[in-house]
Amino acid sequence: MRFALLIALSHLRSRKQEMGVSAITLISTGGVTIGVSALIIVLSVMAGFEIDLRDKILGSNAHIVVLKYGAAVDDYNEATDVISEIDEVVGAAPFIYTEMMVKSENSSGEGVILKGVDPARVGDVVDISKNLVMGPNGAPTSDAERQAILDNLGNPERSFLQDEDDGSEFPGILLGEELAHSLKVFVGDKVHIINPVGRGVGPFGTPIPDVKAFRVAGIYYSGMYEYDTKWTYVTIEDAQEFLKMGDAVTGIEVTVEDIYGVDPVALDIEAALQYPYYTRHWKNLNRHLFDALRLEKQVMGLILSLIVSVASLNIVGTMILVVLTKGREIAIMKAMGATSNQIRAIFMSEGVIIGVVGAVLGTGLGLFGCWFLEVYGYPLNTDVYYLDTLPVQVEPAMVALVAVSAVVICFLATLYPASRAAALHPVEGLRNE
Repeated sequence: MRFALLIALSHLRSRKQEMGVSAITLISTGGVTIGVSALIIVLSVMAGFEIDLRDKILGSNAHIVVLKYGAAVDDYNEATDVISEIDEVVGAAPFIYTEMMVKSENSSGEGVILKGVDPARVGDVVDISKNLVMGPNGAPTSDAERQAILDNLGNPERSFLQDEDDGSEFPGILLGEELAHSLKVFVGDKVHIINPVGRGVGPFGTPIPDVKAFRVAGIYYSGMYEYDTKWTYVTIEDAQEFLKMGDAVTGIEVTVEDIYGVDPVALDIEAALQYPYYTRHWKNLNRHLFDALRLEKQVMGLILSLIVSVASLNIVGTMILVVLTKGREIAIMKAMGATSNQIRAIFMSEGVIIGVVGAVLGTGLGLFGCWFLEVYGYPLNTDVYYLDTLPVQVEPAMVALVAVSAVVICFLATLYPASRAAALHPVEGLRNE
């Protein structure tokens, strides 16, 4: 093996009479370097998008949702206690979910999702308090202040929830930052939640809306435009009163320790609660979105791997050129006792050397590019994307796979030229010399 490696290195060194071979070798190495670095950077950005999107979705939604066939959940306290006893469950909290309209004095109205939550337990399943960016006293500066805003959401006795003119008291509501901008409201302003068919249908067949006033108790920013423009939060009690649900909720949200292990936990919950309860988890609810991201990542990887494939074609051309120019040397080595396997090993070693050098340089360049993007960032248009900079998530396994794949492709590219060199007969190699 040492013999084959030394001969391979001598072939790859630059000589005046073989500048063409050396130039093609450099081009091949450069192609592998660019291909590997581009793959690492693009796949890291794609992984960053996927992980960041997953975290934002799971920050505003629970891992598992427990619902009841054909009815609201009226025994939710007992069901929540049963769920909390199951292994792998981190937190469980009841919720109310419905579509409403919201209107302020400065806007004509917006369609929104009204979600009723339990302030004492909702922090175990979603990141509402962590996402609060504005409260009654300005921007919250600590987790305790954020939790205090949430704890007092349904307390109309707080001064900022009272009308300064007539002393009327209103329960609190949390709005997304984009929704607050659309409604042109700030913390302390009054908004009206409208249920278009709250009071049924009038004598002339027209629906009679039900309206309830709330004070903006806080503004949150989740980073997801969909949520920041649509989701509003009130306490379960206020939602039950407004929707006339009695002591019932829509369902129960659950978080687990391992987000990728939700399937068995969901089955355990269904087994513990029995019919008519059933579960949905984040993989079900967002399956098409994450399947699309995964497919896009695979397709991008396949397309960019063509760069390495093109470089491997250069390696084939380089090796064939070396075989043609080194015919006399190959013949002499065979005449001196070198075996066909040794000759084959020489040319395979050349391809592997090009692949290893290109993979090492490409990996270094790719990791540097990822570091640069992570530190300095690449600005994005927030009107189009839900992020202001490109997210980067370097996965060591992915980097290793790209580097090893590049070396393997380069190795495979040498099989044909190496076989041609090994099959060369000494007499044929010396005939034209």
